[in-house]
Amino acid sequence: MQTERSFVVLLIALVIGGLVACAPTEYADIIYTNGNIYTMDDANPSASAIAVKGDRFLYVGEREQAFEYADERTVVVDLEGKTVLPGLTESHIHFNSVGVNILTAPLNVYWLPIDELLQTIEQAVAEAEPGEWIVARGYNDAIWDVTPHRSLLDRVSPENPVSLRRYCGHATFVNTKALEVAGITDETPSPDAGTIVRDERGVATGVLVSAAGGLVTRHIPPPPELTEEEELNALALGSEAVLSAGLTTVHCATGGGINEINRRKKAYDKGLLQVRIMDAIGYNAAMELGEPLVGLFDDRYTVRWVKMFVDGSLGGRGAAMLEEYSDMPGETGALRALGQDEDEYAERVANLLEKEFRTRTHSIGDRGNRVTLNAFERAMEMTGIRGEDARLVVEHAQVLHPDDIERFGNSGIIASMQAVHATEDMLFVEDRIGPERAKYAYAWRSLLDNGAIISGGSDYGVSPYNPFYGLHAAVTRQDRENNPPDGWFPEQRMTREEALKSYTIWPAYLEFSEDIKGSITRGKLADFIVIDRDYFMIPKEEIHEINVLKTVLGGEKVYSAD
Repeated sequence: MQTERSFVVLLIALVIGGLVACAPTEYADIIYTNGNIYTMDDANPSASAIAVKGDRFLYVGEREQAFEYADERTVVVDLEGKTVLPGLTESHIHFNSVGVNILTAPLNVYWLPIDELLQTIEQAVAEAEPGEWIVARGYNDAIWDVTPHRSLLDRVSPENPVSLRRYCGHATFVNTKALEVAGITDETPSPDAGTIVRDERGVATGVLVSAAGGLVTRHIPPPPELTEEEELNALALGSEAVLSAGLTTVHCATGGGINEINRRKKAYDKGLLQVRIMDAIGYNAAMELGEPLVGLFDDRYTVRWVKMFVDGSLGGRGAAMLEEYSDMPGETGALRALGQDEDEYAERVANLLEKEFRTRTHSIGDRGNRVTLNAFERAMEMTGIRGEDARLVVEHAQVLHPDDIERFGNSGIIASMQAVHATEDMLFVEDRIGPERAKYAYAWRSLLDNGAIISGGSDYGVSPYNPFYGLHAAVTRQDRENNPPDGWFPEQRMTREEALKSYTIWPAYLEFSEDIKGSITRGKLADFIVIDRDYFMIPKEEIHEINVLKTVLGGEKVYSAD
């Protein structure tokens, strides 16, 4: 009898001890339940509930187990079956422009048909002072049925100088008055890394490619400077805007300086900035800074990258090509000064590697990309810092020679690409470089199949920063009217999972943050979004129509459609 009683006491003790051992040591602040949660965590790809403690995920799994982390203080939120994704990352954005454009509402001619563009310029001239500059950005000559020529602008603005920047940012279209103000004649030589486009008679047409645009724009009076309060307000407006789009992290690709770093710090200090910013600065600023800034303001702000350029854009024919443009014989684009000296280029990248900075280089043409790959590989060889220790980034990687595609995967170089550029640029790519080279333009499938990873973005203010536009383009190779019906070079499409990885776990890897971001995983930062339809189940043609219902950053709700 004594033996039986001892056994029962021991059994009870073991059960109680087991319950105590299994009880959570922490309780959640919030539990989100009844969700359709795609985690992007291969070990736990889906869930119905998540528990958040502070700024981290405490539990990710099923509803019943999630409530084990609840106490009397835990808030419970019913997701009502809505789809949840990790917070999305925009890997190439000119972030300051978001808020500044909201604040100042500059003249916008983005993708206007030529008749509407001319009407817009004519109206601006009517409201301007005599001789006042008319300045705008966003024209796209690929949608016009006429070739850009200054005579078009002269009709509506014979006396006011006009300067229009192409939507890609790498060509400028001006009228005769602007050429006169700049002192550009038919005999003016094209500058290094730029082209003054001329007609068959040798007469300047008013189109200035890459560095040639600076011959005019340096004569434009600068806009009134924003006050410090306005600059901070612009950062706050930009933060609110991207968070409402589902972007919890942005990679700013502008390449600013120390003053901009200090401005961002002040904005975070004042609580005006919430979005996480991964900043790229200029080479000289990096030398002045001396070392990266990592994880400031609760992992909101990091300065680790240096932005460089080797060429211009494909649409403006400034991208450096190995062979001439199909629609402009004799023109191959131009390498910028950095790309003209591979030795110096490699030494700069190596110097940055040794100081723990990483390089992100704008490279669009197949020649520009080859020069950057050469420099990156040489820098890794010089320093011994390679692959996942280096994580060097080619920005855009738009046109690649087939011999260079496997170099990304072999060397661990990351391609930061903007899927929506393919569905915008498809209007002119085959004219510019012909159908054979176009097979290797925006070659996502080829890169992925050769072991590379792709980090997705928009390059705003070139293209809209709505991430679902980019996801739609990546999956369909179609514009937002779902043309062409089968997609443009559809063999280069991504799967839905790959496209989402390019906005989540892959950019987290690029920024050395894969252990704390990019997926809905216990212990990672609690960044996630709730959307109005199932990304993986809706027809792929509807992906660009997805709306964000809620954005949570670091466990805090920072946007709600309500």
